[in-house]
Amino acid sequence: MRRIIIALVLAVGLGPVGLALLGLAPAARADTVAAVQALAEQGDAKAQYALGTMYRDGQGVAQDFAAALDWWRRSAAQGFLDAQLALGNMYAGGTGIAKDPVRAYMWFDIAAAQSGDDWLRGIAASNRDAIAARMTPEEVAKAKGMAADWRAKHGG
Repeated sequence: MRRIIIALVLAVGLGPVGLALLGLAPAARADTVAAVQALAEQGDAKAQYALGTMYRDGQGVAQDFAAALDWWRRSAAQGFLDAQLALGNMYAGGTGIAKDPVRAYMWFDIAAAQSGDDWLRGIAASNRDAIAARMTPEEVAKAKGMAADWRAKHGG
């Protein structure tokens, strides 16, 4: 069942073309969102990340950056690397929120320190270093402290 839902999430992420390629009508979006939301509310980190992405992109739901942040934070708190990277990108770019290089650095640093996907960790480290180049030493120190506090609270 989870594989089917993840496949549907990927299809929603691809938009109407992706749904058509899988032979799904656009009406299937409501069912997909409901299934993903149910899993997310049960605490599934991957579903929380997927739901946040749906809200960011307005796929099957109204675009809502605050909801995207909320779901990504829930997923990130469980150590889900993709959500941590997404949060860093959102704060770095100021997508739907004010740019915050300190928070961007924090999330990129947390993601870069994760075990697992070396490719994503490398992207996080590269993004962290690029942000740091435009920050003051005081801002970097603050961001490092925030990341350390987060790790102490959430483990990781």
